[in-house]
Amino acid sequence: MIGLPDEVKQYIQKLEQENKELKEELKRLKEEFEEYKKRHPRTVGVKNGKPYFYKSSTKSQTPKKPGAKKGHKPYFRAMPEHIDEVRRIPVMVCPECGGTDLSEKVQETRNRTYEDIPVCKPVAIQLEIERRYCRTCKKLVEAPVTWVLPGARLSLRVMLIVVWFKIKLRMTEEAIPEVFNRLFGLKICEGEVIHILDQVARAFGPYYQQLMYNIRKEPSRNIDETSWRINGENANLWTFVSKGITLYKIACSRGHKVPLKLLGKNHEGVDVHDRFSAYKTLAKKTKNPQQDCWTHITNNAEELAHFYRAEGKYIHQVVKRIYESAKAYDHKGTDKDIEQLFQNMKDELDIPYKSQHCHKFVVNLLKEKDNLFEFVKNPHVDGTNNAAERALRPPVTARKISGGNRSTKGSKNYEILLSVSQTLHQNGQNLIEHGPEILLTSYG
Repeated sequence: MIGLPDEVKQYIQKLEQENKELKEELKRLKEEFEEYKKRHPRTVGVKNGKPYFYKSSTKSQTPKKPGAKKGHKPYFRAMPEHIDEVRRIPVMVCPECGGTDLSEKVQETRNRTYEDIPVCKPVAIQLEIERRYCRTCKKLVEAPVTWVLPGARLSLRVMLIVVWFKIKLRMTEEAIPEVFNRLFGLKICEGEVIHILDQVARAFGPYYQQLMYNIRKEPSRNIDETSWRINGENANLWTFVSKGITLYKIACSRGHKVPLKLLGKNHEGVDVHDRFSAYKTLAKKTKNPQQDCWTHITNNAEELAHFYRAEGKYIHQVVKRIYESAKAYDHKGTDKDIEQLFQNMKDELDIPYKSQHCHKFVVNLLKEKDNLFEFVKNPHVDGTNNAAERALRPPVTARKISGGNRSTKGSKNYEILLSVSQTLHQNGQNLIEHGPEILLTSYG
């Protein structure tokens, strides 16, 4: 710029400064746009002013040949242990040419075995119940009928099958009567299905109360919640899972008062959760030991790695390494081991960060010192909340089918029946076979 007037030099310098600022602004906008694209994937659209999700094509570019891999043994259905009926199939006409010039003697016999379900027909049973006068009680008495609920016109087995269809198999009230009519020849209506669910739920009421009492005495329990609907209004379905109990509760609130009311202030054991704020308030009210879910912690750290690159990746690696070290103790660690684990994590994570999100994550994580490593020394405590997450899958699937419950009464029945069904399933039992034993005790 030698020989140029001062005004021209100043103008060029101004343009260079503006160009530099614009390049910095462009770089910043590109980074923000990249983050925006990650947070708003293309699978999100808008319809009638509301966001919705649609799945993109997942067809593989290198499709595999269907069937078992080479070298795998073929699978055959096991032969039945006993034969109930033998049918002889004679051949009198040739199926090839239609001729009848067949040999008089049978050259060989080929055996073929198959299994069938007999055509079912409902059985109507009339009970002639004797009544006698008891001189001690001063009234007429009769023997209890345990295979039919009081006032019911269907057997207990039929009613439990209805509940099994609705709760376990998630069939609709419209489909259940059709199945009963087509397969069993038993005619019931949709209203009767709802009445059966209500009657069985009331019969299981005492057992549900016993589950609620037992869950308070467990050495640990996993807690989680998901959204629910009651007559179109928003609600929440809570689950409480221990080693032998799965309990559900539907409430209009997502706050700490729901688990506090169900568990009580003096419940025993450790509460395992996903660090939701309601559980923090619950801990302050009950003073119970807590265990944060490490799956949620590592997932949150992985999200930092996704958005904040080097700093996020560093946090994610540290968190994963500390968790693996904690699991290596196999629930046989000591308080000294826990202190050492936390100190190692603090030494590695307590450093300056450029990202405010990374800094905030680390600060909040280090505040959870007493809630991070309870599983290291306690064999009854899991390091993750996977048990509660799995317990929520059946009702979440049912919610997608039915949309929730149509009334408060229906939600009460559903939480009872779902708790009984899932608890039996958790213990390797089923509703149809073991439900009568529970009802015999519950109904008195």
